[in-house]
Amino acid sequence: MTTTYRRAKVVTDSEDDQSDSRQKRDLRITSKRISSIKEEKLDDKKKKPVAVTFGPHHTIPIHTLSKASVLSKEAPPENYSGFIRLGMLVLGASNIRLVIENWMKYGLLIRLPHSYIPLQDYGLFALAWLSVPLSLSVSFIVEYGMTKLAVQAQNAKPDFLKKLAVIEKVATLTHIGHLFFLLSFSSYIVYNHIYHPMVGSAVLIICLITFLKLTSYFLVNSELRERYISGKTDDFYDEDVAYPNNIKPNNLLYFFFAPTLCYQPSYPRTEVFRPTFFMKRVAELIVCLVMMYVLTEQYAKPTLANSLKALEEKNFVTIVERVLKLSTSAVVIWLLMFYALFHAYLNALSELLRFGDRTFYLAWWNSGNLATYWRLWNRPVYLFFKRHVYLPSVRRGLPPYVGQLLVFFVSAVLHEYMVGIPTHSVNGFAFWGMLGQIPLIAITKPLEKWRGKESALGNTIFWITFCVVGQPTIALMYYYQWTTTHRHIEMP
Repeated sequence: MTTTYRRAKVVTDSEDDQSDSRQKRDLRITSKRISSIKEEKLDDKKKKPVAVTFGPHHTIPIHTLSKASVLSKEAPPENYSGFIRLGMLVLGASNIRLVIENWMKYGLLIRLPHSYIPLQDYGLFALAWLSVPLSLSVSFIVEYGMTKLAVQAQNAKPDFLKKLAVIEKVATLTHIGHLFFLLSFSSYIVYNHIYHPMVGSAVLIICLITFLKLTSYFLVNSELRERYISGKTDDFYDEDVAYPNNIKPNNLLYFFFAPTLCYQPSYPRTEVFRPTFFMKRVAELIVCLVMMYVLTEQYAKPTLANSLKALEEKNFVTIVERVLKLSTSAVVIWLLMFYALFHAYLNALSELLRFGDRTFYLAWWNSGNLATYWRLWNRPVYLFFKRHVYLPSVRRGLPPYVGQLLVFFVSAVLHEYMVGIPTHSVNGFAFWGMLGQIPLIAITKPLEKWRGKESALGNTIFWITFCVVGQPTIALMYYYQWTTTHRHIEMP
């Protein structure tokens, strides 16, 4: 009596990877075995079961391919979601431990913001803010008057054009004067009278954004006016919004609220307003702001306060430990700030204004060097400097690297302005921290060429220098300076 079995197919663990070009079949198979395989394929096509005697068990070949280990670089792509899930669980467990430790050590530190902000700061905020509508009004009046002269200049005599050139210089000086007043008046009030840095920062952010917007407004309209007088047509805009028809109050107000720093007579617009999209972005903004406030008050602020003694005693080991501890909350706060500002707030504002171009940021988190990061993470500021600082300087004969240095210098001054004045300590840390990006860019660029774009090495250096070490160190130094300046005031 003979027993027949259905032939069993031997499947190796990596059979689905056998087509990969990096793996090679090394096992030698005899011609008899090849003919047997052909017969099996024919039987499969006929879809008829083949009854054969089951062959040997222990001599079935197991190692048939040259294969790399799964974690090797030469191996085919693999799914690492399990490791990512494990990392998230470990990170979650560590953060829960930190929350419990913080609660046991400090208790609840969160209070309403107005509880430690002097009431006079709110009045001074309103006083400093008055410089904003003043500058808007002066900008519009000057540009409106210049449009009237530009219309007359199209068919005017050469003598009138000479007078117009003088008036143009007067208009330029007027713009420079009110823009200088916009920054200097607000800076004086913040530096000398406003106590809390958050209130002072809010004032300066509004004034600085207005300054950049009106600078663009002035430069663009000056060039449009020059082209209009010379008779050059502009194909970018329709006649109803082209110069001088763009000099209207509603046009300036739309630009003032629009999520861009670069002025142009008109912008791409979306067709409809989407209430659901708008409400989602507003909800995200509120959640992010609340989380930022909780992290700042409950975690970052105690770490900063506990670092003061080490800074006074110059205990560098403790300072390094404080910086690393602060980096955890600082990075999370910074990421929340990025999402709240560049995604939630600017998208909500764009939806409200039906502003079409919403590339406020690109994939900066994959940056292989710092130069790529600065191009991608804050597009409105980057495009402003490229359009109004870098390109004009290069077109006037400056080498490109000098134009880049000029952009970084102006950016460094503005960073010091934004951080030093509200903390009442203009010590140059933010200035040199920003200007120090230039040698770091020179270091990381060759690494990117060596390892390729979006390389892990360059991206790791970016995260360490900018987020893990750079920002916490700058925050610690300015907090120390601010507390030193206000020792006579009882701290909350």
